[in-house]
Amino acid sequence: MKLTQKIALSTTRRTPFAQIAKSLGNYPAHHLGLTVAKDILEKSKIKKEDLDGVIVGEGFPFAPNSARVISSLLDLPVEKPALTVCNNCVSAMEAVAESTRRILLGEGGMFLTIGEESQTAMPFVVKNARMNKKAGSVDKLMKLLPNDLPAGVEIRDTLEDGLGDGETSFGMHVTAEIVAQNMGLSRELQDKFAYESFKRAFEATQEGKYKKFLIPMKDDEGAEFQADEAVLLREGIVKNPGRMDKAMLLFENPVLKFADFKQKYASFLKKSGDPTVTIFNACPRSDGAAGVLVGSEARTKELGLKPDIYLTGFVMRGVHPNYMGLGQAEASLKLMEEMGLKASDIDHIEIHEAFAATALGALEEMKNRSGLDWQKMFEEKRINAHGGSIAIGHPFGATGIRLIANAIMAMEHNSKVNRVLITACAHGGIAGSMLLERA
Repeated sequence: MKLTQKIALSTTRRTPFAQIAKSLGNYPAHHLGLTVAKDILEKSKIKKEDLDGVIVGEGFPFAPNSARVISSLLDLPVEKPALTVCNNCVSAMEAVAESTRRILLGEGGMFLTIGEESQTAMPFVVKNARMNKKAGSVDKLMKLLPNDLPAGVEIRDTLEDGLGDGETSFGMHVTAEIVAQNMGLSRELQDKFAYESFKRAFEATQEGKYKKFLIPMKDDEGAEFQADEAVLLREGIVKNPGRMDKAMLLFENPVLKFADFKQKYASFLKKSGDPTVTIFNACPRSDGAAGVLVGSEARTKELGLKPDIYLTGFVMRGVHPNYMGLGQAEASLKLMEEMGLKASDIDHIEIHEAFAATALGALEEMKNRSGLDWQKMFEEKRINAHGGSIAIGHPFGATGIRLIANAIMAMEHNSKVNRVLITACAHGGIAGSMLLERA
């Protein structure tokens, strides 16, 4: 959708992203979001009464409407609306889109918009317990655990279940290997792409380029950290790229053989070669939150805010769930069509790296259908110039706004970048793309 007016994005902030069950493990998702919200209000110096609502994106929310909980904890005026949107890995992007829609519809001029996720907090659950009288309450369950659960009652990991819907799609790691096989994306190519993500993110962190956006946080021992945890943990790989070769393959290991993978997923494999997806060319599991003020240009100026960047268009688009990563190409190509742009009109791309395979698959699809010379852009650091999700991490609901921050960075450090396309895929095959322009 080409917007009828430019939407100003300002005071873009986020927590450092942490590894699952590490530095941010004690923070529920809505407390991570609350931290970002407080920081944005302090940095922007706008009054609570100036907000027309709070929109939160969270992939797997467990608070009853996190946006309303955050609004209450902020002591915002009770009449202000609050909404939590859930669209898996594009939830933050969907939150920005929802804020934009409300502005275009005249429902307000300024929305506090947050993306958040705590993968650490995603619970283990006992499925079907209420279907069995012996296990129908917590007290009964405690007597039955761990060895006497009735038939049909099972303990489930909501994080693992969340990576595949159990009905129509496989786990996201499976979809990545399917895309890699079908598009002939070698492990060598994926590892090169992933290594650049590690290297660029580490160098940008060491150079202080991320500091503008990061909120210093304290871990459970009271120690402060001010950088993305996974980036620092991968310093060894940056200095010794040969370690990429030693990473465990997800589908060729003592537990699973690639021959079994090919047999199990044969109906979705158009062709196949050697296994490619590893733990190092996939993004890590993460906790974190990000936020931005989304406002009309007039309201932003009226409140004395300086736009970080302008949003001029967005598209949400779907593909078959088991080809998940290719959704980024579909959303991006549709957005370019609606904006009347050619591939050569895009100065820079920030693409979500759920896996190197999903990012590369989408870029290759865009090349085939629009002539996008992604290889040249990548070598020139006009794609993910400061690293991506493989290095930084991927708290599901936060990544969309993290991409916005990286788009702003791209403009700040390259005067030739005036138009940035950001795009992300999500479990279930939904993907989003946004066009951002220099303020």
